[in-house]
Amino acid sequence: MFTYTPTQTSSTPFSITYGTGSVSGLSATDTLHLGSLSTPLTFGLATNVSAEFSSYPMDGILGLGKGKSASQLGAPQLIEGLATGGLIEDKVYGVYLSRASDGHNDGEINFGGVNKELVDGDMNWVPSVDNDNGFWEVEVSDAGIDEDMVGFTAKSAIIDTGTSYMFLPEPDALALHKLVKGYSQEGETFTVPCDTRVEIKIQFGDTAYGISTKDWMGGTTKGGCRSNIFGRKTFGDDQWLLGDVFLKNVYAGFDLNNEKVGFGKRKSEASAGGEKEGSSTSTGEETKTSSGKLTTSISTFTPPSVLATAESTPTASETMAKATDSPSHIPPGSSPTGTNSPSTTTPSVQPFVPSPADPTSPPSSQNVAVQSAGGAEEKGGAGMLRVSVSETMAMVWGLVIAIAVV
Repeated sequence: MFTYTPTQTSSTPFSITYGTGSVSGLSATDTLHLGSLSTPLTFGLATNVSAEFSSYPMDGILGLGKGKSASQLGAPQLIEGLATGGLIEDKVYGVYLSRASDGHNDGEINFGGVNKELVDGDMNWVPSVDNDNGFWEVEVSDAGIDEDMVGFTAKSAIIDTGTSYMFLPEPDALALHKLVKGYSQEGETFTVPCDTRVEIKIQFGDTAYGISTKDWMGGTTKGGCRSNIFGRKTFGDDQWLLGDVFLKNVYAGFDLNNEKVGFGKRKSEASAGGEKEGSSTSTGEETKTSSGKLTTSISTFTPPSVLATAESTPTASETMAKATDSPSHIPPGSSPTGTNSPSTTTPSVQPFVPSPADPTSPPSSQNVAVQSAGGAEEKGGAGMLRVSVSETMAMVWGLVIAIAVV
């Protein structure tokens, strides 16, 4: 058995209750190594872990929420430490989620800037909505299918890598599915004909981004195929939660300096010898991307067999654990903060694992599951750190990066 001893521990307790599972313990400080880069990091060291964690090959969860509200330990977050130490150029990170069913296994998270090599044209940067939870939340201009838009107004979306699916309050989800010929509804779940070939589009500012049927359509159910867009209000009446179903169709950037979220059209897979990604259309000009410089690639890993328990002939979106049969992981009366940052006072309720049985894990403000492992280094521009991630594990945990704490 491996015993970990941090450089420094404190008597400050922390306790987190996730959507599924809970942890508690003391805060600790140590040196975090990402490829060739190292930075001090204060984090919660769990001494008590609920049974839900025993099924997953990960050593921790790393939060990447927005601003000081995303951390409750009174210590800098990872990206703050990397920037303060001059290891990255900007407090910006970019996310590219690969679709597991495509077989490319080329997902990545890029610290210090966005990876322009993966973006077709310029990024569309959207101001983040102010909130007290550390959420990456932006205004939504509209949504629809193909060229037929619903006409939504006054909506916002929380962008979250740690959520597998998409969650809209039921009236909004219904209005969107009404545009799909042959849809049906049962509670919060929608079913569409399995031969449906329309793109769902979400518009931010003047640019609409298409979501492929590979992602928004799930496995077969009675009467058709399940939609991975659920009619459930996770927060406010006008707040949407957009997870990996959406993110696998864009390149996403998160700018802590300027509190903005950026979306880019992914370069078509045709240029890389594969299939085309989701489309984007624009009615205005897009702003330019951030840039950075050094890159590091770290190996991905395959989730355990316990995760592959979905319906027969599952799509990539469905190779998730059915972690619970309960319709909701959120304890009654709890108010989720969505930061995955330890609370030093009363236990905080945090998101955990979304699954087909319970698709609604509230936003994790960009959670990164941590697995201790090594990796190879790629040379690139200065001021940038690039880490490979696997799409399947990103859907379960947020983004998976292999790191070692020594």
